[in-house]
Amino acid sequence: MPVVKYTQMQLSDVQMDGVKDASKANVVGPEQGWENHTMRVFRLKPGGFTPRHQHDWEHINHVIKGQGKLRIGDTVHDLSEKDFAFVPPNTEHQFENPYDEPFEFICIVPNRGAY
Repeated sequence: MPVVKYTQMQLSDVQMDGVKDASKANVVGPEQGWENHTMRVFRLKPGGFTPRHQHDWEHINHVIKGQGKLRIGDTVHDLSEKDFAFVPPNTEHQFENPYDEPFEFICIVPNRGAY
């Protein structure tokens, strides 16, 4: 299995409606031999967020560093380093970073959701 070094990860700005100060890297997926899923790393700068949205696939998340908030439906959860989260399919959700340091997390999705 290929190894992706954290220090060599190439993050790109996320350009879509409803996003502020977010970047991501697809680190493990079909190109590395994982045919059905993709592991992505997201970084939200202080004040950054992902869009509030929903879709028919789930997310599995793990916080790498920093702290942030995850809205799932009407509930807001505080997240910090080493926490895990599951976002069910067809559920509105959003990640936010209201803090003064970067918030970084892994997000694993089926490949149909690896935009």
